[in-house]
Order: sequence, then structure tokens, then C-alpha cells
Amino acid sequence: MDGARASRGAGLDGAGRSTGEQLVADRYVLDRELSVAHGSDGAQRGTRDYLGRDLTLDRPVRVRTLEVSDPRAEEFLDAARRAAMITDPRVPRILDAGTDLSEGVPPSVYVVEEAVEGRTMTELLQGGPLKPAAVRALVGEVAGALDTAARRGLHHTRLTPDDVLLGPDGLVRVRGVGVEAALDPDPPAVSASRAAALANRSDAVALVALVYAGLVARWPRVEGVAAYAALPAAPDADGRPVPPKDVRPDVPNDLDTLCAVTFGPHEDGPRDPAELALQLAPWSMDVWDETLRRMRGEAATAAVRGRLKNREEVVPEAEPPVPFTRPHSTARPPRDDSRLVLALVGAVVVVGLVLAVWQLASIGVPRPTSPATPSAPVSAPAATTPGTAPAPAPTSAPPAVTAGPVPVVAVSAVDPQGGGESSETAGRAVDGDPATAWQSQRYNSAAFGGLKDGIGLLLDLGAPVDVTSVALTAGGEGGAVSLLAAPGDTPDGAQPVAAAPAAGGQQSLTPAQPVRARYLTVWFTQLPTTDGAFRVAVAEIAVTGTPVP
Repeated sequence: MDGARASRGAGLDGAGRSTGEQLVADRYVLDRELSVAHGSDGAQRGTRDYLGRDLTLDRPVRVRTLEVSDPRAEEFLDAARRAAMITDPRVPRILDAGTDLSEGVPPSVYVVEEAVEGRTMTELLQGGPLKPAAVRALVGEVAGALDTAARRGLHHTRLTPDDVLLGPDGLVRVRGVGVEAALDPDPPAVSASRAAALANRSDAVALVALVYAGLVARWPRVEGVAAYAALPAAPDADGRPVPPKDVRPDVPNDLDTLCAVTFGPHEDGPRDPAELALQLAPWSMDVWDETLRRMRGEAATAAVRGRLKNREEVVPEAEPPVPFTRPHSTARPPRDDSRLVLALVGAVVVVGLVLAVWQLASIGVPRPTSPATPSAPVSAPAATTPGTAPAPAPTSAPPAVTAGPVPVVAVSAVDPQGGGESSETAGRAVDGDPATAWQSQRYNSAAFGGLKDGIGLLLDLGAPVDVTSVALTAGGEGGAVSLLAAPGDTPDGAQPVAAAPAAGGQQSLTPAQPVRARYLTVWFTQLPTTDGAFRVAVAEIAVTGTPVP
């Protein structure tokens, strides 16, 4: 039992739960204590971390406690309450924070956050270094989350690979934002603005340490970066980590320079998470697709095993079979009806043969028309004047063709001024599943960071169609999008035919008149803000039109 919590007496309460469970605030059951080391000396920082369950809402949670007597308790609670205002999905939500003064347990403060599934960066590195593109994307997302927090005056300052989590949904999350900085046992005695600058620099250096760890699976020993024993220490020279390219020759030059400069003697490198994100951009999380597929498969297998285990636990033990004894009957044995059945079958066969012979004999013999179905009278041909053709019989007008859904037979990403925008996943935009999406790379502004004029998706309808509208479902808010009709399978010569007031959400690109085209381009000239980043995520594109005869 830890110093912050104690078990209640055994038995059952009115809700039917065991009163021997560890509870916080009479609501949160503490199921399992986590072994989480914090601080540069590797020791616990006074808090205890648990996986638990919210009894009121019946959901898993993560609980962190700190004794009320700790001088940091008030700042710990204040930081948690401010962190609860962060809406970036990459930062786990703070669900509750308060003081537990229940009788029989030491007074403590507690913070409850959502329990998120996934693998920590430490676990991802168990198989060795990561691909440089994967490192760029993973750390870039963490930098974006810390930049969002910094705008609210919150920092981390103790970032390690254990705080970075890749979820099966493809979202990168960073734990400990705000509360870790509040647990600093020796905060600098400087002005608020200077403290913020120091915290920003600390987070930026720690992010570069994550880059280094991802590239070589070693943790750099750098002043201001938390020690971390879960990874081997990086080799050093003159008291500083050697450049990652010295350990792994295929490290990209820009990432090698980033690490060397940041860990160098002159305190160069990024000053805050936003500056680091700018240096890492652009990136794409598509590089993690294979890992995410494995994670989802493992999660599904675990869920099935859990259900089977539960089923085995609740199946009652089978009772022994009752011995069978043939009952003694005094009833008259049943009559054998097989002869009667055979006789009836023979009669049916004979009747069928007679009818068949009669049908054959009547071929060619005119039969009277049944009064119930009178035949239409045959009229004599109308007299015609010599030299004139008979008047044609009236015909019904062909039914009007209405616009309907038009299938997209092929789709590809269009990036004329860049190196590609994940064409291999472009099919997600037209697969009929809103849960999947094609995502662009992340940029530093809605105008693509000044790197390009636009990006888009080229749709091939298979044949010319009179297009009446294109429905777009995309994530985020803002941005600008238009519809182009192209004469061929490239955007060359494409002409704008419709536009929407924004690129995010539900948009309809409707030309003033139906446009005949086989190739269409959904073209983004401004990026929406999606999950706190400038990128576009297209969930679905649906084309409506009329096939050309």
C-alpha cells in the first residue's frame, strides 16, 4: 500500500463493489500501480501513477496522486486544471483534479486523465532505430502538441520516450504536459517571461533528444534533458553526444546537423517547439501505416481472446447425461404405409404421361380463346394513298435521365511543386468509408509555408460525364478548395468550374451548369486547420452527374 492511498475494509458496499479496493475520491478505483520514473536522478518525483477505473462513468482512467503535505501540491493541481483547457487531441484530456480528504487515508491531491492505448516510443524502439521519415513524423507531432501547450503558458520540461505514445488510431500523444513542469523540485528564480523562455528551450532540446533516440536507439546525455535508463546511453566525445551520422551513416544530413548543433557547445538549435516543428516539416504519418496495421491486428486478437476467456469462465459445468432406456410399450405397432405411398406415386406418374400425350397431340390444332383472357382484335391494314407510306405507330417518349452517383475508377494525389503527397493512400478519399482519410503532409501555414501554390486529388471517372456536383467531406476548419475540369489525366490545362467557401467540413462543389469531363481535380489552395496542424484530411469525395450516351 502506498502512502497516498489505503484500502478500505473488506466487504461489499451498496453498489456491490468490493470495499477492499483502493479508491480515490470515492470514485476512482486504482487497479494497478505503474512504474514510472521521473527526474534527472531517475527517482520518483513524489507522485504515484495508476491505471484505474471511473466507477461513475465505467471507463478506464489514469490517476496520479501526490500527498497534500508536499510543497508542490498546489502548483501540481493548478497546472492540471490549466492543462485541462488544452483541446489538442495529441494531449490526453485531464478529466478531474482535486483533493481527497476521505477518512482513513492520508490526504492527497489527485489528477485523473483519459487512459489512452498505444505504444510508447520506448516500446517502438525495442526493435531498433526507426526510419528517419518515421522519426520526423513522430517528433514533429509531439512538437506540435507542445507548441499548442506553450501558447497557454504550459510546458513539459521532463520529456522522455515514455511520455510519447503512438495510438492504434494513428494519433501521436504526449503525456505529462503542464504537470511535469509543476513537479520541478527546484524551479529557477527568474521572471515569468524568462522562465517561459527557459522552459521552451528545455522542451526544444528534449525534442531533439527524441530525434536522436529515434535515429540510433540511444539516449543522449545532455544538460537539461532528463536522464533515461530505459535506453542505452549515446556514445559521446568531449562530454557531448557524437552526431547520429557517426553511429548510423544513412541519417539525413538535416537531422544530423540538427542534433550536432543543438547538443554543441554554443547552445544553438531551436529555441522552442514551434521552431523545431518548422525545421522538421513537412512530414507524413503514412510512414507508420504498417506499424498501425500490426497494432490494430494485435488489439483485435487480444479482444477476441478476452471474450473467449470470459466465455469459458461463465460456461457452467456440463451435467452427466441421463441413461437412456427403451420404454416398454403396450401400444399397437404402427401400420406399414409404404405400399400405399408407392401406389399413389404410380398413379401420379400415369396421369402425368396422359397429359403429356394430349399436349403433343394438340399441337397445331386451334383452341378457343378463354373468355377470361380475350385476345386483342386484329384490324385490317389501313388504306393508304398511292405514293404515301403508312403512318408510323405512336411510340412512347424515352424516360428522362436524371443525375446520380458516379463511381471514381482511379484517384491520385497532385503535387506539382513538391515531392509527392501520398498517392498510395489517395484511394481512402473514395472508398465509401468516412472513417478512413487521405492526409496531406503537415505545413507551417495555411499557405503551405510558402513552399507551393496548392495540392489536390485527381479523379478519373472512366468516361465523360456531365458532372453536376462534387461533395467533399474533409477534416478541420477553414482553407479554400475548388473543382477543376481537366482535358487529360494530368492537371495541365485544367479549368476551375466551382469553388467552396472552405476546405474543411462538408462542402459542395457545384458548377453553375453541368460540366462534361472525365477527369476532375479537387484542388486546395489554402489548408484547413486539422488537429492543430495545417494539413488537409479528405474522408470522402462523391461525384454526382449523368453519363454521356
